[in-house]
Amino acid sequence: MKLLSILFLFMVSIPIFGQDIDTLSFYSEAFQENRTVYIHKSDHYKYKSASVKLPLIYILDGQHEWFVDPILSDIRYLQYTHEIPHALIVIIPHKNRNKECGIIDLKTELALDVFITEELEKELKKYNPNDFKLIIGHSFSASFSLYSYYNHPNFYNSVIANTPLDEMPLLVSSLQENDEIEKDKILISIGGIAKDKDYYHRKKYDLLKEKHPGFFSAIHVFEANVSTHNAVPIVSTPTLITKVFEKFSSRYSEIAQVNMDYKLIAEPETTEREIQKILTASQIGQFFYPPEIAELNGIASKYWSSDYTDWATEVYKLGTKYYPNYYEFYLFLYELTLNKNKGKSRAYLEKAESLVLSVENKKEQKNEIMEEIRAQKLKNGW
Repeated sequence: MKLLSILFLFMVSIPIFGQDIDTLSFYSEAFQENRTVYIHKSDHYKYKSASVKLPLIYILDGQHEWFVDPILSDIRYLQYTHEIPHALIVIIPHKNRNKECGIIDLKTELALDVFITEELEKELKKYNPNDFKLIIGHSFSASFSLYSYYNHPNFYNSVIANTPLDEMPLLVSSLQENDEIEKDKILISIGGIAKDKDYYHRKKYDLLKEKHPGFFSAIHVFEANVSTHNAVPIVSTPTLITKVFEKFSSRYSEIAQVNMDYKLIAEPETTEREIQKILTASQIGQFFYPPEIAELNGIASKYWSSDYTDWATEVYKLGTKYYPNYYEFYLFLYELTLNKNKGKSRAYLEKAESLVLSVENKKEQKNEIMEEIRAQKLKNGW
């Protein structure tokens, strides 16, 4: 059927690179002035229900495009390849990064720390986020990230510190001695030792690594041996952030397994049991995180390819629960129920039609889908 062919074509090219950016400004008691952050939401955000709570990724040094833009690009490509989940990306610019990130000691409260963990935390509630939080910094803000994690180990789930230097002897010894700190949630990168690379930061890092071998073997490190100081976060982030979400890409690997011909290698259990398997596997760390659009399409297509259409139907119904504004799930349900229940099938098609008109904004894609929907309605006498 032509409609099905169109859907599979668009499945491959879901526009995850479309970004909706919110400017969030409010008065900060900690800074005693107005502050602004930027919330990046992927194109999938508009489709989700309130039950889809996205992880938070804080990126410091938001005033530096050379740092932020490559990090954002890394995140988007890794989301596209399903290595990491969709997330709310919070870009935090600094007005005076050295003053805001500079560590006095580990007990002296910094305004930036209060701003992130208390004030911004309240402001972000409107986005209904997941409790999974990752903070990423570079150089001065990398040391601050470690400081903030040390003081709030239950607030963050991971910290990526790209080539830190400020107060590193204090940070390393304190992090090592604190038994409440989960060392495997700390990820540090460093550049090359050559004079024209990352010499001063790497020299300090090598001395600390020699002095505290237990700490550095317990955390995750990325040694960018041929990279300059400013290049380190660009080359290290793909590896380190993939490590943070290491289990994400394989969380449904045991469900609906297929062979080289894309056929199920074993008969599935009941639809109820298979759906429960999906829900049980829907975790990021200890937090529930439902399947994403691409994951639901992938699982359903495996059942469908082996003619287990009832199983595919239930997966797409699950999809409409988590992504009620995503027209494609309703079009697949129309296809799957057309020869079983004309009334339901028509309802699914009309729901898809209303969503294409009200939610989608790409004119060419919208027109092609609408043309085929009208053809299907005419064909069925609707």
